[in-house]
Amino acid sequence: MSTPTSFVDLETARAARGLRLVVAGGIPSPWSEAAKAIFRIERVPFVAVRLMPMDREVKQWTRARNAPAAMYDDEPARTGWSDILELAERLAPEPSLVPASPADRVRMFGLAHEIMGEGGLLWSGRLLTIAAGLESDGARGFPPMVGQYLAARYGFMPERLPLARARVVQAIALLVDALGDRPYFFGDRVTALDVYAAAAMNIMDPLPEAQCSIMPPIRHAFESMKGELAVPPVLLAHRDRTVERHLELPMVT
Repeated sequence: MSTPTSFVDLETARAARGLRLVVAGGIPSPWSEAAKAIFRIERVPFVAVRLMPMDREVKQWTRARNAPAAMYDDEPARTGWSDILELAERLAPEPSLVPASPADRVRMFGLAHEIMGEGGLLWSGRLLTIAAGLESDGARGFPPMVGQYLAARYGFMPERLPLARARVVQAIALLVDALGDRPYFFGDRVTALDVYAAAAMNIMDPLPEAQCSIMPPIRHAFESMKGELAVPPVLLAHRDRTVERHLELPMVT
């Protein structure tokens, strides 16, 4: 995984064929980092475009509010984590990141949804980080301006916080139980679930700056939440192993 991501400008990406991947800029978004890793592991070549919060032109091109967005030839943009994974599997059936067994496949997608889906681990953790910033005026959690921006995007309401806390605890417990003492969730072979879990743990307990560059206010937001969004050592060890072997370092934002 030594070849760095090739970032290009919007016009170059528009003119290109094949896979173009729009990723969040300025932050190691777990959704974007996972998308990059999946295509890299599947050995699908792509060029990447950074999406910044106020970048209207990129959003007009993808017809999506968020990143990542996977644009393949003239096909519609894919923005959901599972849609992006299915595209990668179609473009490169081997090495597959989805278990062959139907039962394992269902289990993998279910656990992945607990991490990546609306209301899941990352979504709930984001709500808690927004709340901490608004309650503490940025001493913990997101800076107020960032928190207010994200609050509208994530449907933040104070009454949702108890459920968000419960979902974080439940998801962490599910992942610890699913991993056990194996190197990967499904034994000796990496799957998309390993990528999603590693990218998520990096938000909840960020890697050092040399490995993952994050704007200081955002790094502070993540670091300040480590007590509330505590990651067990077994999941941190899994994150380190998966990142070292399968994700791009240093993380390019």
